[in-house]
Amino acid sequence: MTEVTERRSYQVSTIASSPEREIERLSAQVDLFWPDEFRHYVDNGLRDGISMVELGSGPGFTTEKILDLLPEIRITAVEIDPLLVEVAGDRLSRPYGDRLDIVQGSIMDTGLPSGTYDFALTRLVLEHLPDPVAAVREVTRILKRGGRAVFVDNDFEMHLMTSPHIPALSQLYGAYCRSRADEGGNPTIGRELPGILRSGGLSAVTFSVVSAHSDIVGSKSFLGSEGVGIATKLVRDGYLSSKALGEIARSWRDLMKNDKHAILRQMYLSAGEK
Repeated sequence: MTEVTERRSYQVSTIASSPEREIERLSAQVDLFWPDEFRHYVDNGLRDGISMVELGSGPGFTTEKILDLLPEIRITAVEIDPLLVEVAGDRLSRPYGDRLDIVQGSIMDTGLPSGTYDFALTRLVLEHLPDPVAAVREVTRILKRGGRAVFVDNDFEMHLMTSPHIPALSQLYGAYCRSRADEGGNPTIGRELPGILRSGGLSAVTFSVVSAHSDIVGSKSFLGSEGVGIATKLVRDGYLSSKALGEIARSWRDLMKNDKHAILRQMYLSAGEK
């Protein structure tokens, strides 16, 4: 397998304390927003029997859920990281057979034929790229005329919110934003998505919020999806003080002991048509 490389602010082998823990976090993050996230995809054109491409498919957790829910859909999953390609292949190739193609490649230059797919999904990828508009142009190129593309990303100035409020979380997200920006990413890209999609050649652009609330999904669902691996690495890399991380840990323990606590997390979804 030929390794594909490009500058990006997310690499599973370096973003957290260990790749294994990061893959577990990615799985929990998909579970956190499902099935609300899936309803947004359906509202934007996802349906059974079509040809879909997922760009930045990672270990394939979202891919797997869609394949299970839509038994006639065919998905091409494109992932740049060879470790994640291997993980996805080991998990998914045998059970889903010819309904799934896993391709190692870049969203910036997929190598896929133009005008091929009815629906494209790009989840938590643009925020890690130096040139997200070019990525949207490539997704637009491989869509069929009239096809829809959905992009989901974070905005880390409007990330995890709690009641009672944990002030130290702002230090964590500030540290994360500095770290990703230094690597060429844009961790507050969520608010910019509609303009980026239009610049990338899509029309009929929409914007919505995908959310998860502890009173609906349970507080434990947030624990695995956030984890401590990324925060620990931010301390090790000098972006976050160990004192701030300790304060966050203490405040989080106090929060979980409060019977009336609430946790909210949001992602931002924008869709457009070719």
